[in-house]
Amino acid sequence: MKGITRRILRQLALFIAVVFVVECVNSGHNVANAAIIVPQTDYMFDAEYYARTNPDIAAFYGTDFDVLLKHYVTKGKWEGRTPYANAVAFNPSNLANNELPQVTDPTGTLIQPNQTDDIYKALFIGNSITIHPLCSYWWGSWGMAASSPEKDYVHQTVSGLQMTYPLVDYDVVGFSTWERSSVRSKILPNLDTILAKDYDLVVIQVGENIKSMKNFKEDYEILVQYIQKSVPTAKVILVGDFWRMSGRDSIKKSVADELGLDYIDISAIRNNSSYTSGIGQRVSGNDGRIHRVNDSAVAIHPNDKAMSYIADGIIQAVNRENIQIIVDEY
Repeated sequence: MKGITRRILRQLALFIAVVFVVECVNSGHNVANAAIIVPQTDYMFDAEYYARTNPDIAAFYGTDFDVLLKHYVTKGKWEGRTPYANAVAFNPSNLANNELPQVTDPTGTLIQPNQTDDIYKALFIGNSITIHPLCSYWWGSWGMAASSPEKDYVHQTVSGLQMTYPLVDYDVVGFSTWERSSVRSKILPNLDTILAKDYDLVVIQVGENIKSMKNFKEDYEILVQYIQKSVPTAKVILVGDFWRMSGRDSIKKSVADELGLDYIDISAIRNNSSYTSGIGQRVSGNDGRIHRVNDSAVAIHPNDKAMSYIADGIIQAVNRENIQIIVDEY
């Protein structure tokens, strides 16, 4: 009876969070510290290794790099094959999600592992709009041009999730390297370790730095499906382009439609100066000081208002699914 009551109360909370429009502020609920991951190009697909350790595949497909790479990212991983020496094979029965993080409630009391079922786990994968490291022209490790960490779309999304889920754990992957035409699918094995966690939500925000549409649809679709298959129980959301490039946004949307995924269309704020940072914008830094944006590459990034627009779209997509769950169950 106690379990049923808890379940009903949780669903009621979900419904209330969806029906009422609330400002996403930090409500004091516990949020685990985010893990920030920047994939290394040292750990990319090794075709020679793959052919040598999978003679059956080499005999059938040959040794062409692109052919073997495509086999791994579409089939091989889920057959337990490894992409490079010393890589850990994908094994659904032995995932890192069995090792839940230590979390505390708002009073600081440690919550025991058997009480962590309600942790909502989110993963954000993106380019500099999602996360950019400290450098000579940018002063913090968060979404570029946001005036402070809590103002980027990742942190604003997490704050919104807190309105529904008491405990939120999230990770952020800086994946702009994928946008290089010479890298793309080769770097997907770098995601294997992080994708071993059973996320409830995965947000994919990439593509703005791609200039050539050659092979983009195939590469983007492979990326999305690779993530989908790795975390099959997660809700996957794709974020549209902030910078206009003919054909790029429509390709991303078509992939979302084909795979039945939510797509956050942000074309309404694209090329709108009120949603763009601009030269002279004041932002805080890791050093505790206030800085002014003086680099044109930073200045074209989304400002706090745009970051909020993106976050609102993600939260609405999550809440729509919650309402559907309640409707289906009652």
